[in-house]
Amino acid sequence: MKRLQKCCCCASTRTGTLITAVLGIILSIATIITVWVVEKHKVSFSTFIFDDDFDKKLSDLDIPRIILTLNLCFTILICSLLIVAVLKRRSWLMLPWVVLGIVLAIGLLISVLHTSITYYLMEDKTEEKEEHRGHVVLATAILIGGLIYLCLYL
Repeated sequence: MKRLQKCCCCASTRTGTLITAVLGIILSIATIITVWVVEKHKVSFSTFIFDDDFDKKLSDLDIPRIILTLNLCFTILICSLLIVAVLKRRSWLMLPWVVLGIVLAIGLLISVLHTSITYYLMEDKTEEKEEHRGHVVLATAILIGGLIYLCLYL
């Protein structure tokens, strides 16, 4: 099996890996800042396991923000490990980053499917035909766009 020689057909794999790790750290830090600066109730949080009151209590206690921040801190740690792996030429230190990539791909697939299915099932809650058609178009766009994004990510 032939080894990958170039990243994006122009840079070395070493340079591409360093750029990827640095961008991962920058995007994680930007996301942490955004999560804590943006107004609290812009995004709906629901567990689908508990009732709406419990979901509201979790949101009021900032539990989703805290969990997301912890995940992003681990992403920063893993990307830092990737930088160390490249600089020290230790390929086994890259393994956590590979695992993170696989987990993120699975999470993206689940998220795209869940979101599109939720919009497809909104027909029961909408009374107007035009509103239902809008949900179907949005669900289809999310499904197709999300799957294209997943293919690019992989």
